[in-house]
Amino acid sequence: MNTKPIIQIDHVTSGYNEHIVLDDISLQVFAHEVLVILGTSGCGKTTLLKHMIGLMKTREGRIKIFDRDLLKLDELEYNRLLKKIGVLFQNGALLNSLPLYANISIPLEQHTNLPPELMDDLVRLKLKLVGLEEAYHLLPSQLSGGMRKRAALARAIILDPQILFADEPGAGLDPVTASGLDHLLLSLKEKLGMTLVIVSHEVESIKRIADRVVYLHEGKALFVGSLQEALQSDVPEVYSFFNS
Repeated sequence: MNTKPIIQIDHVTSGYNEHIVLDDISLQVFAHEVLVILGTSGCGKTTLLKHMIGLMKTREGRIKIFDRDLLKLDELEYNRLLKKIGVLFQNGALLNSLPLYANISIPLEQHTNLPPELMDDLVRLKLKLVGLEEAYHLLPSQLSGGMRKRAALARAIILDPQILFADEPGAGLDPVTASGLDHLLLSLKEKLGMTLVIVSHEVESIKRIADRVVYLHEGKALFVGSLQEALQSDVPEVYSFFNS
């Protein structure tokens, strides 16, 4: 593991009006690892992910990605950063009125000047990587839940991101399909040299994919460490999470 983090979170506090969701969070993410953010519902997992992507501004503290302070980026610099990250949303966030090839090409159209034929080649390549090469012309409504997640994953990796953020990737999937998605994520991580930051509360999934975990509890980072350390932790909340 590299010693210099590619994401540095320092004393981040955030909330909505008077309600504090994240309270003095400090965390590092290192290149090529799988970091899983976990905890019970309402603990701030997705809020922390939104801050790391730049969708929300912190009340206090700072977040640096690739050694750049998110709060100090102008629009042009932020758009450049977006080319280096991919996001897999919990519900897939596919546009139902567009076939898969049009959905997956959206980041290419927004962030590149590639000719249409090259865009098409890249879309077909990414669909093949996620096992959906035959679904090129299908609408999202014609896909199963697992296929929609894989299609959304193809879109998330279309720009070959250095970091992939994923919010509850296995949500709504049966155990077999969820396991297959986990293995696909790990395979793509190796093939594309990505770092994965994943929000999850699925214990079996976390055990399959995590290198390190951060356990959030009432807005605090109650535990940060390796998966093995988490499984052996005597912190009551962490122990209960993995053994209940």
